[in-house]
Amino acid sequence: MKKISIVVPMYNEEEAAPLFFEAISKVISSCPKYEFEIVAVNDGSKDKTLNLLLQTQETFPNLVVVDLSRNWGHESALLAGLRTCTGDAIIPIDADLQDPPEIIPQMIEMWEDGYQVVNAKRKSRNKDTAFKKNTAGIYYKLVDKLAGKVKIPQNVANYRLVDRKVLDDVLAMQESNRVFRIEVPYIGYKTGEVQFAREERSKGVSKYNFMMMFNLALSSIIGVTTSPLHWTIPLTISSFLLTFLSIVLETIFYICFKCNVFNSISPLGYACWLIVNVVMLVASFIFLVLCVIALYLSEAVVETRRRPNVIINKVYKK
Repeated sequence: MKKISIVVPMYNEEEAAPLFFEAISKVISSCPKYEFEIVAVNDGSKDKTLNLLLQTQETFPNLVVVDLSRNWGHESALLAGLRTCTGDAIIPIDADLQDPPEIIPQMIEMWEDGYQVVNAKRKSRNKDTAFKKNTAGIYYKLVDKLAGKVKIPQNVANYRLVDRKVLDDVLAMQESNRVFRIEVPYIGYKTGEVQFAREERSKGVSKYNFMMMFNLALSSIIGVTTSPLHWTIPLTISSFLLTFLSIVLETIFYICFKCNVFNSISPLGYACWLIVNVVMLVASFIFLVLCVIALYLSEAVVETRRRPNVIINKVYKK
């Protein structure tokens, strides 16, 4: 009998967890041909999430509880669950039920048909705010554009099915800053998709704030391409040309002023205004170049430290 592992990171989800396990139990009942394993990762929760998970083990003997040493963040918690699970197919999912478990049987069916990756794709973002809808659209299109030959699926997060072979290749990657939704398409393999309508959060509040989303976007871009570093070359050349232009214009204005070309009307005020604006533009280019280099340099520092992505305190199994 093939085993399906469902990996769910949890941070302060004591309100949502009971509803999640209720929904998952219905999915398991609808797939009697498979053995299921649920790997719930407690990401340093400050509420009663861990106690609730340990209590749930009494009625869910196939539940594995991974308790982390502290709050490591969503991607690290997911990584801990992926390293712990033992299934032939693995499905990461969030506990808030915005990603509906009801499509899991359809994902498994496509896996049986030969797809090694089955993405769960959102049909629309009608329930998102205008800000989140626009920023998410920019994020997916930008990352896909920068990724080159790696095709990043649009409106697909971590919720997907991956074959054990795919997961093993993902886990073999050595980088410290992990972004699962970027790593899977980088690996490749035969990929299909199942579309779904994203629901409202069942209980609790979202733990993903703006800074977390911004950092995820930066990690995705840095992790998928070095193209921004290449952009520093034309920016540097542009800065040099603008600086040269500034010097030429300043010289021309000075000569014209000395030769009374402007009929004793001083052009120096206009010249100063023009030169200052050119200098500010050049400075902006330089700071942008330094910013891009600093981002990649900081990533290189993180990678050379070789610190662990996540530390597991204890794994509870029945």
